[in-house]
Amino acid sequence: MAFGAVSDIWFVIIFTMAFRSDYIQIPMVHQNLPLIMALFLGVVIAIGLFAYGAALNDLLDVRQDSTFAPDRPIPAGRIRASQATVVTIGALIVAVLGGAGLGTWAVCLTLLAATGLLFYNATGKYIPSVGIVTIGLVHVVHMLIPNHDLMFTLPVWLVMTHSMVIICIVHVWEDKRPRLNRRAMIAVVLGWLVWSVVILGASAISEQGMWPNNAPPTGILYPVLAIVSFALIAWMKTSSINRIAAAEKLKRYGAMWQSLYGAAWLLAVGLTTPAIWLGLFAVVGFLGMTLIKELSGHTGRPITYRG
Repeated sequence: MAFGAVSDIWFVIIFTMAFRSDYIQIPMVHQNLPLIMALFLGVVIAIGLFAYGAALNDLLDVRQDSTFAPDRPIPAGRIRASQATVVTIGALIVAVLGGAGLGTWAVCLTLLAATGLLFYNATGKYIPSVGIVTIGLVHVVHMLIPNHDLMFTLPVWLVMTHSMVIICIVHVWEDKRPRLNRRAMIAVVLGWLVWSVVILGASAISEQGMWPNNAPPTGILYPVLAIVSFALIAWMKTSSINRIAAAEKLKRYGAMWQSLYGAAWLLAVGLTTPAIWLGLFAVVGFLGMTLIKELSGHTGRPITYRG
């Protein structure tokens, strides 16, 4: 599931390098960092933050999991709490070191994303209207780590919206407490509207505008197609099963679809070759996800994930 996190950062790195004349002040462009090195650092940051968030989630939920999910790694005794603590701190250090390779702003945004994950796991997820918006903003900060001055923010806005919609649906389907009532849902929508204005407004008032120079306006059809295809696939995969299983599928496919969003945006701005490579990366992710589910089914120990 970390493929989605990796592809979000990869999209920003590839886009920034392709339009380097607009981002000469960004460290990886200014220092002529090789693309392969920038992509490697992106992997380090994304997987480091993903592992940090996942380990922190299990570590803070030990008491609750002991009652409601005794098969989780820590309550089941497969991992000690001290080991989970080491993983949490170590993953954060790895993510920060990766950010250091992309400059001071990258380190600051990596720490900001980590703070958002800490807030969500410690407090936010117990207040749905706050937690859902927090997850959306963590995705925003995460994508901006390689390029804090990114003005093509439509892809960032899409990932924020995508993640917030999924977590809302999953919250309802898994019947989480406290429930996402009408008042909380209104607060979520208002939070989404405010941050949508901030994110898209930053592009609108910039000299570069909301769409890259020399990119065909018709390119917007590619991400629109990706959105529609996700809605159709999600409906097909979840409509005929119980809500708990459907929520798990929605989380997995939602995370993987971020790779296809990245490929679609690269196609939209005319970067066909990188789009093909990122699309192949998504295919590898889907195949890996399928293989893991098959193997976990044979072992009788399903692999689970909670956002």
